[in-house]
Amino acid sequence: MPHNYKAAHVRFDPVPEVHKIHKDQAPRPQQPKVPDFRFCVELGLVVRSRTYKHASSAGVEEEISARLAKSGIANHVTGTKAESQTEWTVAKDLAIPSHPRDHKFGVKLVSPFWRFSRHDTWMLHLRGVLQTLHHSFEVTATHQCSTSIHVVPACGFWRLSQAKALAKSAVYFERCFDALVPPYRRRSVWAKSNRHNAHMGRLSTTECFESIVAQKSFAQLGACMNWCAADSATGAALGRTADFAHSGFRWNLASLMSEGDGFGSVEFRQPGASTAASDAIAWVMMVVCFARLSCTYGDSLKPRDPARLASLGEWLLYEADCSGVPHKALLRNMFDVAQPVKGREAGLDAGAITFDEDQRLRFKEKERNIALEKYRKLVKHL
Repeated sequence: MPHNYKAAHVRFDPVPEVHKIHKDQAPRPQQPKVPDFRFCVELGLVVRSRTYKHASSAGVEEEISARLAKSGIANHVTGTKAESQTEWTVAKDLAIPSHPRDHKFGVKLVSPFWRFSRHDTWMLHLRGVLQTLHHSFEVTATHQCSTSIHVVPACGFWRLSQAKALAKSAVYFERCFDALVPPYRRRSVWAKSNRHNAHMGRLSTTECFESIVAQKSFAQLGACMNWCAADSATGAALGRTADFAHSGFRWNLASLMSEGDGFGSVEFRQPGASTAASDAIAWVMMVVCFARLSCTYGDSLKPRDPARLASLGEWLLYEADCSGVPHKALLRNMFDVAQPVKGREAGLDAGAITFDEDQRLRFKEKERNIALEKYRKLVKHL
């Protein structure tokens, strides 16, 4: 690890043993090259204009688009033009209830695809978008609001070994990520548990790893991670009679199933709303650093050893430091305030959902996948 880290405090260390070299010993050998990633952010928020009493979501979306354009942020309202990998998209979020009488509407803002290493660009954009929103709108959040981050290697596609390593890391550290989100995001139909899904819920962690390694295609891997029971709350809402693959998991690999040959992004859906730029920046930093290190060192995880929150924090801060990303204190603060999740049912999903969630699950089935459309445009230009 970097010389200012205390290796003795790290129980789990997926990074090679060389990181335990003390600062008074010889310089560490060169480490394996960690892949850079591209990412896209979806911000789901409840928005009300400070100036106009909009009667519909369309009015709010158009005003947001105009305000962003005035601030110099390229964007468009969904449906007004073809999706672009270089512009923000403003859309209605069908997972978020709107309240027209109060002129409050659920809105989703989908970012361009950026390279993580070009942190000056994406951090500036996230600050600009959130500052513009707070200046001209009242921005609030409900339990249905979320922050989703889509990641893909900078080359635009995955190797199966990379995707498997990320899947193993996601399953292994799931309870640690639960400690970083509000309690209602631990039992959400929009971010179901991969570890306790219909396929892996009956397996030990060692057996989960073996199952992930045994998958021979991206489609099989996606099904393994996103398998939903027909008799679950989601299955009942969608009227399913047999188990099926569904996108609404913490780590969503659905586009790897649909795009084929390693194309598609992996989406992390568990974070709650990011009403401040610092929240969004911290989650991007966490998810991309996790993906980068998982793809490089995920195969060294020992499933019989318990995952530790402090170890995950050290691991991610190490990679943030190596990647040169600024404002690492935002990431450190998330771990400083996190509390380990305890109890037998930690990580399990709710056994029932509300009538509103039941309806919105069906609405979302027909919703355009804006991030995937942006990804497809990105790949054409790589």
